[in-house]
Amino acid sequence: MIESTSSTEKKTCPHMGQIFQPFVNPQLDDPYSFYKQARSEEAIFHSPVLNGYVVTRYADILTVLKDPVCYSSADNLKPIVRYSPEVIDVLRQGFPFVSDLVNSDGDQHKRLRAPFLKAFAPEKLQAMENSIRAIANRLVDSFVNDGHVDIIARFAYPLPLETILTMYGVPLDRMADIKQWCQDMTALFSSPLAPDQQLNCARSFVNLQNMVAGLIQERRQMPCHDLISDIQDSDLSLNELVIVLCGLIVAGHKTTSHLISNGLKVLLEQPERWQSLCDNSALIPTAIEEILRYDAPVPAMIRTTTQDVSLSGIALPKGTQLFLMYGSANRDEAQYSDSDRFELERFKQTTSNHLAFGHGVHHCIGSNLARREGRIALEVLASRLSNLRLRPNQEFARIPALMNRGFTHLEVEWDIE
Repeated sequence: MIESTSSTEKKTCPHMGQIFQPFVNPQLDDPYSFYKQARSEEAIFHSPVLNGYVVTRYADILTVLKDPVCYSSADNLKPIVRYSPEVIDVLRQGFPFVSDLVNSDGDQHKRLRAPFLKAFAPEKLQAMENSIRAIANRLVDSFVNDGHVDIIARFAYPLPLETILTMYGVPLDRMADIKQWCQDMTALFSSPLAPDQQLNCARSFVNLQNMVAGLIQERRQMPCHDLISDIQDSDLSLNELVIVLCGLIVAGHKTTSHLISNGLKVLLEQPERWQSLCDNSALIPTAIEEILRYDAPVPAMIRTTTQDVSLSGIALPKGTQLFLMYGSANRDEAQYSDSDRFELERFKQTTSNHLAFGHGVHHCIGSNLARREGRIALEVLASRLSNLRLRPNQEFARIPALMNRGFTHLEVEWDIE
């Protein structure tokens, strides 16, 4: 519902916008203290850093997500910095940017999404259960006798990446390259990069596109039992398939990787939490939902107004870019009691209503795969490393990206039996 707007409605208080610095500490490490202040003092504010309005309250964000007509997803992958001419020249060597699952609207979004629904259908995911568990156990086998590990590099990252590459039918000897390309692709869109870094990341994005295009062409000649073969009968163009499949590779593993590592950090900070899961694995699905709420791996998304609107009394002209802070919404005290407290069994009796995977027509298509991978990851670790703990005296560094929240590394240790 669009409210009438007037020039007197627009608030001009610049306070929160001036102190909003999401890419550097202390807000990079702990954005939640800032969000709490913003929800109280200026819940919607203009950010010079992002050149758009930041929305922090659960109710306001839900209002936007429920109205995809007035709030478009078209700019969801718009880079947060301007590309240099050299970067644009590199990107032109790949495939032109066309609509993806996350930056399309209306019938176009339905058309792009439809071919992939069967790949993420419940029966498909159930059939992958044993395969995912086998990958998780094999990864643990590779370090279980060491007594310590960077759990991101050796487990949280390769588990979902190998899973999605297996779905695609990609040879696993390409994993190292694809990991780097995906990291660079994410940085290209959502991190403030220097020109030389932009250039390197643009080359990685083109390399990823070319690899995916090669897979599509191979499957057209010789179909296999994999996701790329299954979508060959769609009406999507080669260009559209390349862009969507590249996006799904990134989304299909980074979200889960951050879910696992963010979860382990908060669980191991208080050993009794981890012990509870080791003693009762039935708590793990509930724990996954609270991890998603408490420290969302996708903490923000972008929408753009398609007409003049008013949101909580703030006049927003047509074409205004909104940064929806899911991480803030999930800590909104108006929505959750003791919102800054991690409660292992918060969602035991109620259905989770957090926004970690969005809401409405753009609800993450791979959310159930991410939940399944996260559950299996914790089940395997809890059963095999019951005395797992954070390695002392380490620094926890966050990745400086707006739409991904995770650690660069996470050192853990355990007693070797």
